Amino acid sequence: MNKKREKKKFKRKNIKISNIELTDIDHFTDDEISEEKRAEKKLIEKGKTSNKRNLKLERGRILEVRSNYKCLVKIGDKELFCTLGGRFKQVNFETKSIITAGDYVNVDVSGDSRIEEIIDRTNTLSRFSDNDFQIEIIIASNIDQVIITSSYKDPQLNLGLIDRYICAAKISNITPVICINKIDLAESLKEIKQTGSFYEKLGFQVIYTSIKKGEGITELKELLKDKDSVFSGHSGAGKSSLINKLQPDLKLRTAEISDYHRKGIHTTTRSRLLEWDFGGYLVDTPGIKTFGLHRNDKEKIPGIFPGLSVLTGECKFFNCTHSHEMECGIKKAVENGSYPVERYESYLRILESL
Repeated sequence: MNKKREKKKFKRKNIKISNIELTDIDHFTDDEISEEKRAEKKLIEKGKTSNKRNLKLERGRILEVRSNYKCLVKIGDKELFCTLGGRFKQVNFETKSIITAGDYVNVDVSGDSRIEEIIDRTNTLSRFSDNDFQIEIIIASNIDQVIITSSYKDPQLNLGLIDRYICAAKISNITPVICINKIDLAESLKEIKQTGSFYEKLGFQVIYTSIKKGEGITELKELLKDKDSVFSGHSGAGKSSLINKLQPDLKLRTAEISDYHRKGIHTTTRSRLLEWDFGGYLVDTPGIKTFGLHRNDKEKIPGIFPGLSVLTGECKFFNCTHSHEMECGIKKAVENGSYPVERYESYLRILESL
């Protein structure tokens, strides 16, 4: 015997819509108006300290950040993988990544290892995206010096990129060191040192290195000893080869130069904090072709660009930008040959980019 399926009966309501005339819109009070509430990003101060109870926190340092915020952290003599506490994903950090290589963190080791607190950074080396919002991309944190690595040839020496790195380092209170690699490709060492002499006269440390001939390696090693350093620069400059020469057991992957455009091919894909066996740490970073500064720092550039500050006394205006003003000491120095026109053009390109 087939039973008919019972259908649900819906009772329709007779709803009439009518227009209501509002005579006085100001009559409504604030408490009569309900607003849609949405979750808001917490301020960074809210994320610094965990309020969870019964935590067993141990201090460590992030060696590498991998996908899904999984981090390799060194705690004492141990290295372990840690996840990032969910609280941090609700904090408005205003950066592309919440954490980076070099960060000191407090890790809860009572169960699954989890980062619960990020300790205040002493500094960060960052670059910024070229879009309108200029998102901060942190390369490394808590470092002493940045080794700005550029090759003399293959790819060609890029002094404009060196200038940008120097400005970024000075903004972040990090010591810049210039390393010109592949000097064996030059016809003479005198030719190379003439290029680096501009920076040396201004007090910057310039090291000339060659992997093939072993030149400059001892000097570089002494400079790195017991310090936390970032190796950064354009792709193909030989950063990984230099690091392998300084400490062969690290066995970093290296790559050849592209035959098509004679530029570098990326071998390091993410920043990594590695420990020297002679003391100190290095941050090996992916090679880059451009290094964006933040437009909010535009006013600082005239005071920190290599060699400009000593010439500003000849400027008529105290806030001279050295670009369009009359009676500018920098422009006079360029005209009489006491300041290199190539460096001045590099300065103008940075200003224009910001």
